[in-house]
Amino acid sequence: MARLPRRQRAGPLRPLRRRQRRGRPARGRRVPASAVRPARALARGRVPAGAARVGRGDHELHGAPSPAARGAGPAQCRAHRRRRRLARHRGRARERGRPRRRVEDRRGAGPHVPRRGAGRPVTVEAARDRRLGPSFTRLWGAAIGSNLSDGFAATAAPLLAATLTRDPVLISLVGVAQFLPWLLLGVLSGSVVDRYDRRRVAAVACAVRAVVAAGVCVLVATDTMVMAVLVAAVLVFGAFETVADGSMQAMVPSIAGRDGDGARLVRANSRLQGTEVVAQNFVAAPLAGVLFAVAAALPFVAHSAGYVLAAVLVLMLPIGAGRAHRGDQPKEKVTRRSLAEGIRFLAGHPVLSRLWALNIVLAMLNALAQAVFVLYVLELLDLPEAVYGVFAMAAAVGAVLGALVAPRLIRRLGRGRVMLGSVLLTGTSYALCGFVPHVAAASAGLVIVGGSVAAWNIVSITVRQELVPDRLLGRVHGAWRTFGWGLMPVGTLLGGLLGSIDLRLPFIVGGMGIAAGGLLLGRTLSVLSKTD
Repeated sequence: MARLPRRQRAGPLRPLRRRQRRGRPARGRRVPASAVRPARALARGRVPAGAARVGRGDHELHGAPSPAARGAGPAQCRAHRRRRRLARHRGRARERGRPRRRVEDRRGAGPHVPRRGAGRPVTVEAARDRRLGPSFTRLWGAAIGSNLSDGFAATAAPLLAATLTRDPVLISLVGVAQFLPWLLLGVLSGSVVDRYDRRRVAAVACAVRAVVAAGVCVLVATDTMVMAVLVAAVLVFGAFETVADGSMQAMVPSIAGRDGDGARLVRANSRLQGTEVVAQNFVAAPLAGVLFAVAAALPFVAHSAGYVLAAVLVLMLPIGAGRAHRGDQPKEKVTRRSLAEGIRFLAGHPVLSRLWALNIVLAMLNALAQAVFVLYVLELLDLPEAVYGVFAMAAAVGAVLGALVAPRLIRRLGRGRVMLGSVLLTGTSYALCGFVPHVAAASAGLVIVGGSVAAWNIVSITVRQELVPDRLLGRVHGAWRTFGWGLMPVGTLLGGLLGSIDLRLPFIVGGMGIAAGGLLLGRTLSVLSKTD
């Protein structure tokens, strides 16, 4: 039976309830028909949905006898008492400002309200909200395929370059080609993401990279690959990565959904962040080395297959998930003004502008601290070259742990405290590596750094997705990456200069600078905790 309207449920019966509480007669006032219908239903042994929400003493209020007065059995009386407890529970929930919950009885006897200390209830809505839906699963699978392919390229391309030439300058061009597109094309790719259908943009970007990877595979298999073609292919991979990455990030809010406390976005971004680290560092990197040892073309076969999988899964997403504009809004043309709109939005926002500045400084200082990491491990820690790869994976282990723990920390402590703690822990861990050059201390420091950076990324991405309008998500993401990664070469150069004096100086200077930056912007981070 349908629920009674609020006006009929509370308005006409309010004087009658007041007189009954005072023990006075009802002065012959006639009960409205809307209240008689639930009373008749109670007399037949049925409790409508509206009557269960009235509250305590509903059978006396409507003039219907209680189940015990009707001669009902013990089971019916217990069910009636459970319904009354549920009604009182819903009333208290409305007073506290929380939505009503339906709780399933563990004994299979229908909805009930557990008493204090009776165990944790199973909430149907909470269990349903924990699921992000099949659309997010497809987006998640597409991100996994794209990250696996990126990991194959990041490992196999330098190995292939080393077989083509032994010139350090030419080999370093491969690393430059991987990050140069973000510096040059980040803002432009964000404008493309905001103008066109993001599903199709991501699918086309993955398809183009799959075709180029297949071409590299053919050239390697036929022994016709040259260094110039390899650098050009890596540039293409990086250029279309800016488009695909921005499109997938911009589709997360529309697919995962925005809720009041941002818990769904936090869970979605934590899964994406954790799988990115696992796919690139734990799966693709070692597997690419093994495949390259078997045949130089095999890593690029897997490279192309991952992009094909990502393109197919992206096209399976709902059509509305990729639309940056509603049907009544015209598409913006790609002009200088539209390109700079994302930068203007970031610079003018009271919270995002400070987070953006802090992110730029942290990225530069992080690159400064890791500039001479190889020499730090081989000379100061005196580890063999064969152990270097395993030791470097400590940061990846910490990133996975940070992605798993971040949602719970955010729920308990708030976003601002998690971000502030991440910055302080990162700076302290880097300083620990510099002051205590020991294997155990350095391993613990790298694990903490990886977890702190992962937690920072999850919160920063979630905050951007909540505060930035949907039509600007692509451009804001491009501007964030462009300026954040643009100063990383500067930090690497400064770290190399400090490392020439002492190999511990980059870690000490970088760690102290990161901690100082977090303390300077502590007020901005505390604002985020108040908005949770």
